[in-house]
Amino acid sequence: LHEAAILYNLKDRHVRCLPYTRTGDICIAVNPYMWMDDLYSEDTRERYAKHYVYSGQVSNIDPLAPHVYETSSLSFRGLVFDNTNQSILVSGESGAGKTETVKILMRHLASLSGLSDKGNESAMVVKKVLDSNPLLEAFGNAKTMRNDNSSRFGKYIQLQFSNTTTSPLQVNCSLAGSMCETYLLEKSRVVGHTNGERSYHIFYQLLGAPDDYK
Repeated sequence: LHEAAILYNLKDRHVRCLPYTRTGDICIAVNPYMWMDDLYSEDTRERYAKHYVYSGQVSNIDPLAPHVYETSSLSFRGLVFDNTNQSILVSGESGAGKTETVKILMRHLASLSGLSDKGNESAMVVKKVLDSNPLLEAFGNAKTMRNDNSSRFGKYIQLQFSNTTTSPLQVNCSLAGSMCETYLLEKSRVVGHTNGERSYHIFYQLLGAPDDYK
C-alpha cells in the first residue's frame, strides 16, 4: 500500500462514478459534485443495515461495496450491542463534501434508530439538527476560491441515544436528543478576506433582505 496505488485507485473509482473507497477502517470519499439517487436509496440503507448491524456477525470476507453507510452502521452496532460510545471523524479539504457527508451519516443513523418503536421521534431529532444547519452556516460559512459555501469553523455534533436493547432480535435504540458545539471560527474573515472571496453569508443576507425584515 503506497500513495501512488491509492491515488490511482481513487481516480479509477471516481471515473466509474464510485465515490467511496475503503482502506482499513477508513472510508475515503471523492466528491462527485452530483447527487446519485441509487447510492443513497432506501434499499441501499437497508442493505448496509442488515449486513453490518443485524446479521449477527461482521466479516471482511466478501463485504459490500465501500460506502459511508458502512461507517454509520458499524457505529450503530457498537452503540447498540457493545453499549460503547462511538465517534465518527469527518475531515478533508475545502469542498471535499464534509458537510454533505455529515448529513448523509445522520440521516442513516436516524433510519437505523427508526427501526425501533420510537422511530418518528428519532427522525424529528435529526431533522432539528439538520434544520439548524442554515443558521450555523450563515454565521460560519463563506465563499472562498474553492468553495462557495466553505465552513470556516469546526463543528462537533453529539447525538444522544436511549438504548434498551436486550437481544439482537429486539433492537430498541432511539435518538433522545442532540448537542452541537462550534469552535475555531476564522474571526479574521469578519474584517478582511482575499480578492474573489467573501465574508460570512450573514452580512450579505442582512444587506439583501427586504426592508421590512431589516
